[in-house]
Amino acid sequence: MNGIIVLNKPTGLSSHDCVNRVRKTFQTKKVGHAGTLDKEASGVLVLGINQGTKIMEFLTQNDKGYMFTLRFNRTTTTLDHAGDVCETADVHDFSALDETLKDFLGAYHQTPPAYSAVKVNGKKLYQYALEGKPIPEVSARKTYIYTIKRLSSVRDHQDGTFSVDLFAETSKGVFVRRLADDIARRLGSVGHTTRIHRTQSGQFSIEDATELVELTQGRAKIISLSDALYDVRGFKVSEAMKIRILNGQAIKLDSDDALIKLLDKDTQLLGIYKQDEPGIYKAQKVFH
Repeated sequence: MNGIIVLNKPTGLSSHDCVNRVRKTFQTKKVGHAGTLDKEASGVLVLGINQGTKIMEFLTQNDKGYMFTLRFNRTTTTLDHAGDVCETADVHDFSALDETLKDFLGAYHQTPPAYSAVKVNGKKLYQYALEGKPIPEVSARKTYIYTIKRLSSVRDHQDGTFSVDLFAETSKGVFVRRLADDIARRLGSVGHTTRIHRTQSGQFSIEDATELVELTQGRAKIISLSDALYDVRGFKVSEAMKIRILNGQAIKLDSDDALIKLLDKDTQLLGIYKQDEPGIYKAQKVFH
């Protein structure tokens, strides 16, 4: 079995837990994911099985969509509801929220949270935090917010906190937990997330996702490698050309595309090739 599964990850499971579930279901060790989801987050998790792991690097670049709930006037060590409260505020007027959200559109320079899988000197940031060691400083990273909007009114929880539901479409690399706190701070408050649900990763939507119970019952929806690379132009090749591709040889092709996928007569993926010079393509990945 080679292919891609879009899993609707439930809260309470890590991305690695989901990888292990898929390994067990398909009895293979070759399973990988494109874009980690926090344990407390849910939604679209793209997983590759066997040769599907070879295309993960091409799927991690996809833009993402998130629905999330921001709670104002408290932030935590992890920037979500699972952490310990470490800072509070006393703001009651959020009338400027909609205008503030507009300020985040476009280029967004974001510092990764301390509790994240970003690596510094070969160690993930959350490992420093769990070991009680000083967390290295990480420079802000340039990301993008394409859409951000309010989905609900601001709710008063009568305990000094308020919450609102938001939706954002982002580039890869955006931490929604940090985005929530940054929005709150722009309003003079502090904040954390109480819910994060990824609705989209590239073409992969939550509506098309396999539920965990479907996976365990052997009813997972498998996407072919070719279909998963939806935004890469494909070319069907002859049997003679197929042999060259499977041997990883360079080929000539009348195309201006930087990256292409090569398919057999049954549209099975044979290779991913990159333009080396005009009309000449070299193998990046080959699929036997």
